[in-house]
Amino acid sequence: MTTRYGRWCLGAAVALVAMGGQTEETETHTPIASRWNYNEHLFPIFRDNCGSCHRDGGIGPMSLVSYQSAYPWAQSIREEVLGLRMPPWKAEDGFGDFRNGHALPAAEMDMILEWSSGGYPQGPRTLRPEPPGAPDEWPLGPPDLEIEMPEPFTLDTGTNELVRYFVLPTGTTGELFVTGADVMPGAGAVVRDVALYVDDTGTARALDAEDDGPGFGEVEGRDFPTTAPLALWSPGRQSVRQEDAARRLPAGADIVARVHYKKTWITEYQEFVDQSRIGLYVGDESDRAVESMLLSSPERTGELTLTFSRDVAEDVSALAILPEVSIETRDVQVVAVTPTGTRVPMLFLREPDTAWPTRYWFDAPIDLPAGSTIEVNAILHPGADHMPVRSLFGADSSAPIRLVLDYAAGAGAAAE
Repeated sequence: MTTRYGRWCLGAAVALVAMGGQTEETETHTPIASRWNYNEHLFPIFRDNCGSCHRDGGIGPMSLVSYQSAYPWAQSIREEVLGLRMPPWKAEDGFGDFRNGHALPAAEMDMILEWSSGGYPQGPRTLRPEPPGAPDEWPLGPPDLEIEMPEPFTLDTGTNELVRYFVLPTGTTGELFVTGADVMPGAGAVVRDVALYVDDTGTARALDAEDDGPGFGEVEGRDFPTTAPLALWSPGRQSVRQEDAARRLPAGADIVARVHYKKTWITEYQEFVDQSRIGLYVGDESDRAVESMLLSSPERTGELTLTFSRDVAEDVSALAILPEVSIETRDVQVVAVTPTGTRVPMLFLREPDTAWPTRYWFDAPIDLPAGSTIEVNAILHPGADHMPVRSLFGADSSAPIRLVLDYAAGAGAAAE
Protein backbone atom coordinates (compact mmCIF):
# COMPACT_ATOMS: atom_id res chain seq x y z
CA MET A 1 0.00 0.00 0.00
CA THR A 2 1.37 3.41 -0.96
CA THR A 3 0.79 5.71 2.00
CA ARG A 4 0.71 9.48 2.18
CA TYR A 5 4.14 9.27 3.81
CA GLY A 6 5.52 7.21 0.96
CA ARG A 7 4.12 9.54 -1.67
CA TRP A 8 5.42 12.75 -0.13
CA CYS A 9 8.85 11.19 0.46
CA LEU A 10 8.97 10.27 -3.22
CA GLY A 11 7.70 13.72 -4.14
CA ALA A 12 10.28 15.36 -1.91
CA ALA A 13 13.08 13.49 -3.64
CA VAL A 14 11.75 14.50 -7.06
CA ALA A 15 11.45 18.13 -5.99
CA LEU A 16 14.97 18.23 -4.57
CA VAL A 17 16.39 16.78 -7.76
CA ALA A 18 14.49 19.42 -9.74
CA MET A 19 16.06 22.10 -7.56
CA GLY A 20 19.53 20.70 -8.04
CA GLY A 21 19.62 19.18 -4.57
CA GLN A 22 19.38 22.55 -2.83
CA THR A 23 18.29 22.14 0.78
CA GLU A 24 19.89 25.14 2.48
CA GLU A 25 18.18 28.50 2.89
CA THR A 26 20.23 31.71 2.70
CA GLU A 27 19.62 34.40 5.27
CA THR A 28 19.03 37.11 2.70
CA HIS A 29 17.25 35.54 -0.26
CA THR A 30 16.32 32.14 -1.61
CA PRO A 31 17.16 31.85 -5.33
CA ILE A 32 14.22 31.16 -7.61
CA ALA A 33 14.44 27.44 -8.38
CA SER A 34 10.77 26.48 -8.41
CA ARG A 35 8.94 25.48 -11.57
CA TRP A 36 5.69 26.52 -9.87
CA ASN A 37 4.50 30.00 -8.99
CA TYR A 38 1.80 31.30 -6.70
CA ASN A 39 -0.56 33.04 -9.14
CA GLU A 40 -0.81 30.16 -11.61
CA HIS A 41 -0.23 27.04 -9.53
CA LEU A 42 -0.29 27.55 -5.75
CA PHE A 43 -3.28 29.85 -5.45
CA PRO A 44 -5.80 27.23 -6.67
CA ILE A 45 -4.39 24.71 -4.17
CA PHE A 46 -4.57 27.14 -1.25
CA ARG A 47 -8.01 28.41 -2.30
CA ASP A 48 -9.56 24.95 -2.56
CA ASN A 49 -7.83 23.28 0.40
CA CYS A 50 -7.02 26.10 2.83
CA GLY A 51 -9.14 29.11 1.87
CA SER A 52 -12.16 28.32 4.02
CA CYS A 53 -9.98 28.79 7.14
CA HIS A 54 -6.94 30.77 5.95
CA ARG A 55 -8.63 33.85 4.51
CA ASP A 56 -9.43 37.32 5.79
CA GLY A 57 -12.03 36.83 8.52
CA GLY A 58 -11.44 33.08 8.70
CA ILE A 59 -10.53 30.90 11.67
CA GLY A 60 -6.88 30.52 10.52
CA PRO A 61 -4.28 32.92 11.93
CA MET A 62 -3.15 34.10 8.49
CA SER A 63 -4.52 34.30 4.96
CA LEU A 64 -3.05 32.06 2.27
CA VAL A 65 -5.24 33.29 -0.56
CA SER A 66 -3.18 36.29 -1.57
CA TYR A 67 0.51 36.22 -2.45
CA GLN A 68 1.39 39.12 -0.16
CA SER A 69 -0.07 37.36 2.88
CA ALA A 70 1.08 33.82 1.97
CA TYR A 71 4.74 34.10 1.01
CA PRO A 72 6.06 35.25 4.43
CA TRP A 73 4.76 31.92 5.75
CA ALA A 74 6.33 29.75 3.05
CA GLN A 75 8.57 27.78 5.41
CA SER A 76 5.82 27.28 7.97
CA ILE A 77 3.50 26.07 5.20
CA ARG A 78 6.16 23.61 4.07
CA GLU A 79 6.64 22.23 7.60
CA GLU A 80 2.91 21.87 8.25
CA VAL A 81 2.21 20.14 4.95
CA LEU A 82 5.18 17.77 5.15
CA GLY A 83 4.31 17.01 8.78
CA LEU A 84 0.81 16.03 7.53
CA ARG A 85 -0.71 18.46 10.01
CA MET A 86 -2.40 20.63 7.38
CA PRO A 87 -4.98 20.27 6.06
CA PRO A 88 -6.11 18.54 9.29
CA TRP A 89 -7.01 15.08 7.99
CA LYS A 90 -5.66 12.12 9.96
CA ALA A 91 -6.99 9.15 7.95
CA GLU A 92 -4.36 7.22 6.00
CA ASP A 93 -4.96 7.00 2.26
CA GLY A 94 -5.82 3.54 0.93
CA PHE A 95 -7.11 2.19 4.26
CA GLY A 96 -10.79 2.95 3.74
CA ASP A 97 -12.27 5.51 1.33
CA PHE A 98 -14.14 8.55 2.58
CA ARG A 99 -16.67 10.98 1.17
CA ASN A 100 -15.30 13.90 3.14
CA GLY A 101 -11.60 13.15 2.62
CA HIS A 102 -9.39 16.22 2.79
CA ALA A 103 -5.86 14.92 2.29
CA LEU A 104 -3.72 16.77 -0.22
CA PRO A 105 -2.92 14.78 -3.39
CA ALA A 106 0.77 13.88 -3.69
CA ALA A 107 1.23 16.10 -6.78
CA GLU A 108 -0.05 19.14 -4.90
CA MET A 109 2.16 18.39 -1.90
CA ASP A 110 5.14 18.24 -4.27
CA MET A 111 4.24 21.63 -5.76
CA ILE A 112 4.01 23.22 -2.29
CA LEU A 113 7.37 21.70 -1.31
CA GLU A 114 9.13 22.95 -4.40
CA TRP A 115 7.54 26.42 -4.30
CA SER A 116 8.26 26.99 -0.61
CA SER A 117 11.88 25.81 -0.93
CA GLY A 118 12.55 27.28 -4.36
CA GLY A 119 12.18 30.99 -3.81
CA TYR A 120 8.31 31.08 -3.68
CA PRO A 121 7.88 33.08 -6.92
CA GLN A 122 4.71 35.12 -7.39
CA GLY A 123 4.22 34.46 -11.11
CA PRO A 124 2.69 36.72 -13.77
CA ARG A 125 1.77 40.07 -12.24
CA THR A 126 -1.05 40.41 -14.76
CA LEU A 127 -2.86 37.60 -12.95
CA ARG A 128 -4.80 38.82 -9.94
CA PRO A 129 -6.43 35.80 -8.25
CA GLU A 130 -9.63 36.71 -6.41
CA PRO A 131 -9.51 35.56 -2.76
CA PRO A 132 -12.63 33.78 -1.54
CA GLY A 133 -14.79 35.49 1.05
CA ALA A 134 -17.11 34.05 3.65
CA PRO A 135 -19.63 31.67 2.04
CA ASP A 136 -23.02 33.25 1.45
CA GLU A 137 -24.76 30.12 0.16
CA TRP A 138 -25.29 26.71 1.75
CA PRO A 139 -22.75 24.26 0.23
CA LEU A 140 -25.35 21.45 0.20
CA GLY A 141 -27.99 23.69 -1.35
CA PRO A 142 -30.93 25.46 0.32
CA PRO A 143 -31.90 23.53 3.47
CA ASP A 144 -35.39 22.19 4.08
CA LEU A 145 -35.38 23.74 7.56
CA GLU A 146 -33.23 26.70 8.63
CA ILE A 147 -33.01 27.71 12.28
CA GLU A 148 -30.91 30.29 14.11
CA MET A 149 -29.52 30.74 17.59
CA PRO A 150 -32.39 32.51 19.43
CA GLU A 151 -30.14 35.36 20.55
CA PRO A 152 -26.60 36.50 19.84
CA PHE A 153 -23.75 35.34 22.03
CA THR A 154 -20.80 37.63 22.80
CA LEU A 155 -17.31 36.19 23.15
CA ASP A 156 -15.68 38.90 25.24
CA THR A 157 -12.20 40.35 24.85
CA GLY A 158 -10.74 38.37 27.76
CA THR A 159 -11.88 34.91 26.62
CA ASN A 160 -9.71 33.10 24.10
CA GLU A 161 -11.34 29.66 24.10
CA LEU A 162 -14.77 28.48 25.19
CA VAL A 163 -17.32 25.72 24.64
CA ARG A 164 -20.96 26.74 24.82
CA TYR A 165 -24.23 24.89 24.11
CA PHE A 166 -27.19 26.67 22.51
CA VAL A 167 -30.78 25.40 22.28
CA LEU A 168 -32.43 26.02 18.91
CA PRO A 169 -36.15 25.13 18.93
CA THR A 170 -37.25 23.60 15.63
CA GLY A 171 -40.97 24.36 16.08
CA THR A 172 -41.85 21.27 14.04
CA THR A 173 -45.33 19.80 14.41
CA GLY A 174 -44.56 16.43 12.86
CA GLU A 175 -41.73 13.92 12.84
CA LEU A 176 -38.91 14.60 10.38
CA PHE A 177 -36.14 12.38 9.02
CA VAL A 178 -32.84 14.27 8.80
CA THR A 179 -30.41 13.15 6.10
CA GLY A 180 -27.85 15.91 6.65
CA ALA A 181 -27.05 19.16 8.43
CA ASP A 182 -24.82 22.16 7.87
CA VAL A 183 -23.74 25.31 9.74
CA MET A 184 -23.37 28.94 8.73
CA PRO A 185 -21.25 30.45 11.53
CA GLY A 186 -22.12 33.96 12.61
CA ALA A 187 -18.53 34.72 13.68
CA GLY A 188 -16.35 32.77 11.28
CA ALA A 189 -13.11 34.04 12.80
CA VAL A 190 -13.71 32.22 16.11
CA VAL A 191 -16.17 29.35 15.49
CA ARG A 192 -13.70 26.42 15.46
CA ASP A 193 -16.18 23.53 15.30
CA VAL A 194 -19.84 22.75 15.97
CA ALA A 195 -21.54 19.53 17.07
CA LEU A 196 -25.31 19.27 16.62
CA TYR A 197 -27.60 17.12 18.78
CA VAL A 198 -31.28 16.23 18.83
CA ASP A 199 -32.99 16.69 22.22
CA ASP A 200 -36.65 15.87 22.77
CA THR A 201 -36.34 15.40 26.54
CA GLY A 202 -36.13 19.05 27.63
CA THR A 203 -32.73 18.38 29.27
CA ALA A 204 -30.90 21.08 27.36
CA ARG A 205 -33.67 23.62 27.97
CA ALA A 206 -33.43 22.99 31.71
CA LEU A 207 -29.65 23.46 31.65
CA ASP A 208 -30.09 26.64 29.63
CA ALA A 209 -32.56 27.99 32.20
CA GLU A 210 -30.05 27.39 35.01
CA ASP A 211 -27.25 29.29 33.27
CA ASP A 212 -26.90 33.05 33.00
CA GLY A 213 -26.70 34.39 29.47
CA PRO A 214 -27.43 32.63 26.20
CA GLY A 215 -26.92 28.87 26.26
CA PHE A 216 -25.05 26.89 28.90
CA GLY A 217 -21.48 25.79 29.52
CA GLU A 218 -19.70 22.53 30.22
CA VAL A 219 -19.84 21.70 33.92
CA GLU A 220 -18.97 18.39 35.58
CA GLY A 221 -22.04 16.40 36.48
CA ARG A 222 -24.25 17.80 33.74
CA ASP A 223 -25.78 14.97 31.76
CA PHE A 224 -25.46 16.40 28.26
CA PRO A 225 -24.72 15.11 25.71
CA THR A 226 -25.47 11.40 26.09
CA THR A 227 -25.79 10.36 22.43
CA ALA A 228 -23.84 10.64 19.20
CA PRO A 229 -24.17 14.02 17.46
CA LEU A 230 -26.54 14.45 14.56
CA ALA A 231 -23.73 16.19 12.67
CA LEU A 232 -20.26 17.66 13.09
CA TRP A 233 -19.12 20.84 11.36
CA SER A 234 -15.79 22.61 11.04
CA PRO A 235 -14.58 25.13 8.46
CA GLY A 236 -13.13 23.51 5.38
CA ARG A 237 -14.62 20.09 6.16
CA GLN A 238 -17.24 18.95 3.66
CA SER A 239 -20.67 18.33 5.18
CA VAL A 240 -22.41 15.12 4.13
CA ARG A 241 -25.99 14.39 3.16
CA GLN A 242 -27.12 10.77 3.18
CA GLU A 243 -29.13 9.40 0.25
CA ASP A 244 -31.19 6.64 1.88
CA ALA A 245 -30.53 6.87 5.61
CA ALA A 246 -31.73 9.41 8.15
CA ARG A 247 -31.83 10.24 11.85
CA ARG A 248 -35.23 10.73 13.42
CA LEU A 249 -36.20 14.24 14.58
CA PRO A 250 -39.32 13.97 16.80
CA ALA A 251 -42.01 16.61 16.54
CA GLY A 252 -41.13 19.72 18.54
CA ALA A 253 -37.60 18.48 19.34
CA ASP A 254 -34.75 20.94 19.83
CA ILE A 255 -31.46 21.09 18.00
CA VAL A 256 -28.65 21.74 20.46
CA ALA A 257 -25.47 23.27 19.03
CA ARG A 258 -22.22 22.71 20.89
CA VAL A 259 -20.06 25.57 19.63
CA HIS A 260 -16.32 25.57 20.22
CA TYR A 261 -14.95 29.11 20.07
CA LYS A 262 -11.21 29.65 19.75
CA LYS A 263 -9.21 32.77 19.00
CA THR A 264 -5.81 32.90 17.34
CA TRP A 265 -2.93 35.25 18.11
CA ILE A 266 -4.42 37.53 15.44
CA THR A 267 -7.84 37.74 17.10
CA GLU A 268 -6.82 37.74 20.78
CA TYR A 269 -8.35 40.51 22.89
CA GLN A 270 -11.05 41.19 20.31
CA GLU A 271 -14.78 40.89 20.95
CA PHE A 272 -16.96 38.77 18.66
CA VAL A 273 -20.71 38.37 18.41
CA ASP A 274 -22.03 35.07 17.09
CA GLN A 275 -25.52 34.07 16.01
CA SER A 276 -24.93 30.99 13.90
CA ARG A 277 -27.54 29.35 11.64
CA ILE A 278 -28.24 25.65 11.22
CA GLY A 279 -29.54 24.07 8.02
CA LEU A 280 -31.32 20.69 8.13
CA TYR A 281 -31.94 18.46 5.12
CA VAL A 282 -34.94 16.17 5.25
CA GLY A 283 -35.69 12.81 3.64
CA ASP A 284 -38.77 10.65 4.01
CA GLU A 285 -40.01 7.87 6.26
CA SER A 286 -38.77 5.17 3.90
CA ASP A 287 -35.14 6.11 4.64
CA ARG A 288 -33.39 3.59 6.85
CA ALA A 289 -32.85 4.74 10.44
CA VAL A 290 -29.30 5.74 11.36
CA GLU A 291 -28.16 4.32 14.69
CA SER A 292 -24.86 4.43 16.56
CA MET A 293 -22.70 1.77 18.18
CA LEU A 294 -20.16 2.67 20.89
CA LEU A 295 -16.73 1.03 21.24
CA SER A 296 -14.57 1.97 24.24
CA SER A 297 -11.08 0.83 25.10
CA PRO A 298 -9.99 -0.52 28.47
CA GLU A 299 -7.96 1.78 30.67
CA ARG A 300 -4.25 1.78 29.94
CA THR A 301 -2.26 -0.84 31.88
CA GLY A 302 1.25 0.25 30.94
CA GLU A 303 1.44 -1.70 27.70
CA LEU A 304 2.17 0.05 24.41
CA THR A 305 -0.96 -1.34 22.77
CA LEU A 306 -4.69 -1.03 23.38
CA THR A 307 -6.89 -3.62 21.70
CA PHE A 308 -10.66 -3.92 21.94
CA SER A 309 -13.60 -5.04 19.82
CA ARG A 310 -17.37 -5.32 19.52
CA ASP A 311 -19.53 -7.90 17.82
CA VAL A 312 -22.19 -6.95 15.29
CA ALA A 313 -25.45 -8.69 16.18
CA GLU A 314 -27.38 -8.02 12.96
CA ASP A 315 -26.81 -7.22 9.29
CA VAL A 316 -25.74 -3.58 9.05
CA SER A 317 -24.45 -1.01 6.60
CA ALA A 318 -21.65 0.93 8.27
CA LEU A 319 -21.86 4.62 7.30
CA ALA A 320 -19.26 6.52 9.32
CA ILE A 321 -16.81 6.43 12.23
CA LEU A 322 -16.33 9.18 14.81
CA PRO A 323 -13.19 8.54 16.92
CA GLU A 324 -12.01 10.18 20.13
CA VAL A 325 -8.38 9.63 21.15
CA SER A 326 -7.28 11.33 24.36
CA ILE A 327 -3.96 9.55 24.85
CA GLU A 328 -0.69 10.08 22.98
CA THR A 329 -1.01 7.51 20.24
CA ARG A 330 1.15 6.60 17.25
CA ASP A 331 -1.67 5.09 15.26
CA VAL A 332 -5.15 3.55 15.50
CA GLN A 333 -6.41 0.85 13.15
CA VAL A 334 -10.07 -0.18 12.79
CA VAL A 335 -10.90 -3.36 10.87
CA ALA A 336 -14.14 -5.28 10.40
CA VAL A 337 -13.82 -9.08 10.40
CA THR A 338 -16.69 -11.00 8.78
CA PRO A 339 -17.83 -14.47 9.97
CA THR A 340 -15.80 -16.08 7.16
CA GLY A 341 -12.64 -14.30 8.30
CA THR A 342 -12.49 -11.61 5.62
CA ARG A 343 -10.82 -8.48 6.99
CA VAL A 344 -12.32 -5.20 5.78
CA PRO A 345 -10.17 -2.05 6.34
CA MET A 346 -12.24 0.76 7.84
CA LEU A 347 -9.96 3.45 9.29
CA PHE A 348 -6.26 4.02 9.98
CA LEU A 349 -5.34 7.16 11.93
CA ARG A 350 -1.77 8.44 12.15
CA GLU A 351 -0.88 10.52 15.25
CA PRO A 352 -4.56 11.19 16.15
CA ASP A 353 -5.64 13.87 18.58
CA THR A 354 -8.77 15.67 19.74
CA ALA A 355 -7.95 19.05 18.16
CA TRP A 356 -10.13 18.52 15.08
CA PRO A 357 -13.08 16.21 15.83
CA THR A 358 -13.94 14.41 12.60
CA ARG A 359 -16.65 11.99 11.54
CA TYR A 360 -15.17 9.88 8.75
CA TRP A 361 -17.95 9.13 6.23
CA PHE A 362 -17.32 6.06 4.12
CA ASP A 363 -17.38 6.70 0.40
CA ALA A 364 -19.87 3.83 0.13
CA PRO A 365 -21.60 2.01 3.01
CA ILE A 366 -19.69 -1.04 4.23
CA ASP A 367 -22.10 -3.98 4.37
CA LEU A 368 -21.39 -6.28 7.31
CA PRO A 369 -23.34 -9.48 8.03
CA ALA A 370 -24.47 -10.47 11.51
CA GLY A 371 -21.64 -12.11 13.43
CA SER A 372 -18.98 -9.69 12.16
CA THR A 373 -16.58 -8.10 14.64
CA ILE A 374 -15.22 -4.56 14.72
CA GLU A 375 -11.61 -4.71 15.93
CA VAL A 376 -9.62 -1.69 17.14
CA ASN A 377 -5.86 -1.81 17.68
CA ALA A 378 -3.91 1.21 18.90
CA ILE A 379 -0.15 1.61 19.34
CA LEU A 380 0.76 4.14 22.01
CA HIS A 381 3.82 6.31 22.40
CA PRO A 382 6.13 5.22 25.25
CA GLY A 383 5.15 7.08 28.40
CA ALA A 384 1.96 8.27 26.73
CA ASP A 385 -0.14 10.64 28.82
CA HIS A 386 -3.90 10.20 29.05
CA MET A 387 -5.58 13.61 29.01
CA PRO A 388 -9.29 12.96 29.66
CA VAL A 389 -11.63 15.26 27.77
CA ARG A 390 -15.41 15.38 27.76
CA SER A 391 -16.77 13.05 25.12
CA LEU A 392 -18.79 14.44 22.20
CA PHE A 393 -21.10 11.44 22.51
CA GLY A 394 -21.31 11.02 26.27
CA ALA A 395 -18.81 8.16 26.59
CA ASP A 396 -16.87 7.56 29.80
CA SER A 397 -13.79 9.79 29.56
CA SER A 398 -11.74 7.29 31.58
CA ALA A 399 -11.49 5.22 28.40
CA PRO A 400 -8.48 6.72 26.55
CA ILE A 401 -9.85 5.67 23.14
CA ARG A 402 -13.47 5.45 22.12
CA LEU A 403 -15.36 5.64 18.88
CA VAL A 404 -18.87 5.63 17.52
CA LEU A 405 -19.81 3.60 14.45
CA ASP A 406 -22.86 5.01 12.65
CA TYR A 407 -24.84 2.40 10.76
CA ALA A 408 -28.18 1.56 9.16
CA ALA A 409 -29.65 -1.81 10.02
CA GLY A 410 -31.58 -4.24 7.88
CA ALA A 411 -32.13 -3.93 4.13
CA GLY A 412 -29.07 -3.10 2.11
CA ALA A 413 -26.61 -4.89 4.34
CA ALA A 414 -25.54 -7.92 2.37
CA ALA A 415 -23.93 -11.06 3.73
CA GLU A 416 -20.92 -12.54 1.95
